[in-house]
This record gives sequence, structure tokens and C-alpha cells, in this order.
Amino acid sequence: MRLIRQGLQYRAKEANPNGGSGMYCTKCGTKLPRDARFCMNCGKPVAAIAPTKVVEPTGAPAKAVNPAAASREAAAPAAAPAKAVVSTFASEAADSGRNDVSSSDASSNGSLQSDSSFSDSSLESAAFADEPEKSCEAGACGASSVPQEDVSPKCPETLRGAVNATKHRSRRRVPMVVLVAPAMALAAGTAYAAYRVYTDVWLPAQQTQNEQTVEAPEEITYSVETRSMDVSVPVDPYDAPGKREAQKWYYPHIEASTQSDAVDKINAALEESMRSDVEKTNAAPDAAEDMGGAIVFICQYRSITLTYIDNDIVCVRDQRYDTGWGPHGSTTVTGCAYSLETGDPIDPVSAFGLTPEQAKSAVADAVTAYLATDPSDILSTNAVVREITNMCLMSPALGSGVDVENPLDGCSHFYIASEGLVFATEDHQMGSYAYGRREILVAPSDGSLAKVGDTVAIEAPMGFSGSGQIPSQ
Repeated sequence: MRLIRQGLQYRAKEANPNGGSGMYCTKCGTKLPRDARFCMNCGKPVAAIAPTKVVEPTGAPAKAVNPAAASREAAAPAAAPAKAVVSTFASEAADSGRNDVSSSDASSNGSLQSDSSFSDSSLESAAFADEPEKSCEAGACGASSVPQEDVSPKCPETLRGAVNATKHRSRRRVPMVVLVAPAMALAAGTAYAAYRVYTDVWLPAQQTQNEQTVEAPEEITYSVETRSMDVSVPVDPYDAPGKREAQKWYYPHIEASTQSDAVDKINAALEESMRSDVEKTNAAPDAAEDMGGAIVFICQYRSITLTYIDNDIVCVRDQRYDTGWGPHGSTTVTGCAYSLETGDPIDPVSAFGLTPEQAKSAVADAVTAYLATDPSDILSTNAVVREITNMCLMSPALGSGVDVENPLDGCSHFYIASEGLVFATEDHQMGSYAYGRREILVAPSDGSLAKVGDTVAIEAPMGFSGSGQIPSQ
């Protein structure tokens, strides 16, 4: 017991050499300001320290310390901090005295030194620093069990506990905020960048690609080759029996820059019509006795000429001379248009964009304009106009006495030339046979310098010199 009293006296004097009252850290003995919350030396919370007046120990015998009572006092809330300090220290000193006490008074200095060593901070940490934290965690401080960041200020906290709590939050919550905010910013930036790339780069490029994809097909170009067939034509079975004349009959052959079924179909139709007449003329009798007393009409000359072509249609002019061995034969000019898309024949009037009634009216105006400068030799203007308009839309095979055995399919009295829509008259329609026939412009093309009523002269390549040949004009 004497050792306990000596230890207390030594510690009190060491902590407060001048005596008096104040706040001292129960862990390291450092004097604390009145408003301090933590020990500035060791970090002990001030809440666990109560101001006390250090009392010099007297010679009165100390009471025996009960270790169980000391434990209960240490575990209780800090109602009397001074008692807790004295009791705990006395218990520790008593335990140390029982183990190290000597019967000699000369060893008292060693005991004091040993007691001084006993007050090392490593031992006091177990008694003073850790106990409040454990009590608070167990709910001994009276605080409710809430997350660490929401602990009530009534719950005492050591500086080390506060630092640990801060580290804990920095490891769990602070990185979450730091990661979520940049992630959201990155997502927003990525979305905006994707939108700008779509609107400024991808969409214009796609539109440009679509425009390039939907390009007009390559325009087909056409060229015309004039081909011919050799024909043996009877000169006159009555006046020159057995005599024949070699001729060449001409027809066009269209060439396209790319393969075209329509062009092939048109070429086949022109060639077949020409070949049919060639075969018939080659087989025609050249002597009267071979005719059996009947009148035989043969084609003594034929020529097909291409007069117009564009991207949609092609038009040909078909001129032929037929005879029955009378005083003279008949010259017939017809026209036929073909679709370059399908290869089928088209009436030149509809191909030019006129209705039948418009065509009849245009023919009447054109014939009237022509006769105003070159009147008929035997017919009045009204008679000529009436005759022509009544038959202008009829098939040439049904014309006035014209025997056309093998016309082109869809042939007409009209054909299309560079000047416009042309109407071809027949013999005897404008006047006498000597007056001849005419090919008159009835509807000029856009940009054409020709006028309604002008004549159009298209000379077919002629290779015929037999009797009865009548000039086209």
C-alpha cells in the first residue's frame, strides 16, 4: 500500500508540480485547455477526462482496492472520472507491487522508477484510449446504432477513431462519387459526340452515297448503217420480154451502244419486210406468156430510209414503186414509227403527240397553205382538202387505187422528220398525174425553222432506171 501511495504522490507531482486544479490528460498527463476536445499530445478525447484537483496523499492508510469494483467503475459511464483514474491506477500499481515488491526500503527508488515505467503510454492506451471506443460500439455510451457518419455527438470518439472513420468513408463513398460523376459526364459527352457524328458526318455521307447510287442510267447512243439487198427486176414483160435489171434495195440497220432487244426487234421487222418484197420481185415473170393472161402487180423498186431517231422512238420513210404494166405505175410513200423501249410499231401521229382530230385539222391547214402558192392544175382547193382529209387517217393499203401488198406493220400516210410531222400525198390527190404528189409539213418540231405548208424533200437512194419511174416531186 505504501508503494501505491508513493506512486500516486509521484505521479501527481510530476503532472502538476505547482499543485492546484486543472484538466490533465489521464493518458499522458499533458495539461489541456478548458475548451479542448482532444489531447494535443496523444489524442485522448477530452470527453473521457473530467477536471479534478490533484490531492497530495497523506499518511492515512489507503483502503484496499477490490479489482472487481475497479472493473465496474471503469466500465461505468464517466460520471466520476477522478475515481476511475485513481482506482485503475491503484489496481495496476497493486498488481505490479505484488509481483515486484521488495522487503527493503532501499528499493523504494527502484519501485518508483518501476512505477514510473508502469505509466508508459502503451499500458495506458489499453485502459483509457480503447475503452471508450469499445463502449461506444457496444452502445454503452447511450447512442443509437446508426451508420458511423451519423453517430450522435454524445458518443465520445477518439481522434484515431475519427481518422479511421474518414479513411473508411474515403475508401467506400468518396470514390463512388468520384467515379459516378465522371462516368455520367463521359456518357453525356459520348452521346453528344455520337449525335454530332451522326448529323454532321454519317447522315451527309449517307445522303451523298444515296445520290450517287440513284444515278441516271447511261444514255444509249444509236448509229445507223445503210444496208442493201440485190434484186432482179423484170423490165417489161410485154415490151421487153425476158429482160431483167439488177438493182439494190436499201434499208437501215440500227446499232445501239448497248445490247437492246427493242433495236433487234426493229431491225428484224425492217429486214423481213424488205426481204419479202425482194423474193416476190425475183420470182415475178418477165414475159407476158408467163403471166397467163392476168394482170400481175410487182414492186419494181423499194427503199426504206430512217428519218428521225431520239431516245424514245425511231421513224422510217418507206418509198416504193408498184406497177401492173399499164401506162404508168404508182409511187407510194408511207411512214412508221417504232418504240425504242419495246420495239413495237407506233402510229407517227400519236408518236408526235397529236390526236386523230388534231392531225386531220393540221393536214387541212397545211394543204390549204401549200395550194395558196402552188394551186392544183385541175382541182379546186376545197376538193383537194376534202379528198385528203377524208383518207389521211386510212391505211395506205386502202387508199385510192394503191396496191400495197407488203407494207410495214403500222404504216401511215405520216412520218416524222427533223422538220416535224410530214404528210405524204398519193398520185392524183393534188391534181393530175402529171401534177404529181407532195410531202407537206403539217406540224413543225420545236425549234424548227420550217413552216406549216412547206414541202419536205427526202430523196431515197435510187438504183432503178426501168420504165415508168416517176420522180418523187
